[in-house]
Amino acid sequence: MKSNGKVRTLRGQITAVGGKAEKQLILNDQLINRGLRVTGFFMWPEITSSTQDRVCNGILSYAALGNADVLMDAGDNTQLAWAFFSQVAATATPSTATAPSYSGFFNQLIDPDHIINRDLYVSLRFSSTATFNYMVVCELMELTDDEAIITIIKENSQSIEP
Repeated sequence: MKSNGKVRTLRGQITAVGGKAEKQLILNDQLINRGLRVTGFFMWPEITSSTQDRVCNGILSYAALGNADVLMDAGDNTQLAWAFFSQVAATATPSTATAPSYSGFFNQLIDPDHIINRDLYVSLRFSSTATFNYMVVCELMELTDDEAIITIIKENSQSIEP
C-alpha cells in the first residue's frame, strides 16, 4: 500500500442530544483499490462559552454504535480514532476589572494501522448537549487486490496483519 500524495478532508457538524449522536460519512466509491488513512480527527464545540462547561467524546469507527453506551475502546477493532474536548466554565474573579477566565483541552488519538475503503461513522457518547464540529483528515492510499481484501476484513472487526 502506498500513498498517492493526495489529501481528503471530511468536515461537518453533529449535535449531541442526551449525550449521544451519530453521523454516517459515506466514503464508498466502489473502488476497493483506493483507501483512506486517517491522519487527523478533530472535534470542537460550535461556540466556546465562558459561562458553560462542555464535554465532547468523539469516536470515529467503521460501524454504527447505535444507542448503546459504547465507550472509547481501543480493544474494539471497529473504532479507529478518538477525540475529546473539555471546557470548564469561567471562575469568579476578585475584581470586575479582570475578565473571567475559562480553560479547556483537546486531545486526539488515531490508530495509524487502519485503512478505510467503505463508510465511517462519527459518534458522540457522554457528551454535552450541544453542536460540535468535526474534521477528519485523510491521506489517499493505493491498495493491491490482496491489501484491499485484508482492509475490508479488518473493517468487519477481524484483527489480522496485512
